[in-house]
Amino acid sequence: MIPELQGLPPGEVIFDMDGTLINHDVAEACLRGLDRHGHRNEITAGVENVFAAYKAIEDYAEQCRYAALALAGLHVAEVEALVDEAFARGEVAPVPAICELAAHLALQHRIWLLTASPRVIGVAVGKRLGLYRVKGVELAMSGTKLLPATVGPVPCGPGKVRAAWEMTGRVPVFAIGDSPQDLPLLRHARAARTCGKNAGVEFPAFP
Repeated sequence: MIPELQGLPPGEVIFDMDGTLINHDVAEACLRGLDRHGHRNEITAGVENVFAAYKAIEDYAEQCRYAALALAGLHVAEVEALVDEAFARGEVAPVPAICELAAHLALQHRIWLLTASPRVIGVAVGKRLGLYRVKGVELAMSGTKLLPATVGPVPCGPGKVRAAWEMTGRVPVFAIGDSPQDLPLLRHARAARTCGKNAGVEFPAFP
């Protein structure tokens, strides 16, 4: 399926989530869910529309951090319910060809989901897709309650390469993503593909 991987020993394979394994952006769908349900915390107190405030942030890494901080005060189960709601409403859905690729590569390689969305959301999506190695924006926690503080850098752009090293300690044999923020990781991998907005621009398109 990926000619460059033929003959390589088992290794690490990294999939982006939003726009790659699933269409659209599940963190954004969850922010719209926060607005529907009226959830606010010390970060978003007084904000009329959390999703609009998020979209107004120009720096991508800070935008991703805000999407995580907006979840503070919720418990993990409540975030999982927001993710379930996003899928049920059709705001996001698995991309069949990319999920099939993950299942195929899992026969020989270790599959990782690496996202700039909150890790708690990535874990909930990963459960749906049978992917359990997940790294994203980490929130501090007290038991199952999310706190208004992030831990570590946001894994986007060059930060995805750092996150990949932290996860695996090895150069990935393969990586796939959909946006310019994924390019540093794709360049770092032995083989790479692009889809969605970035399909075929620098790396071969998939599918």
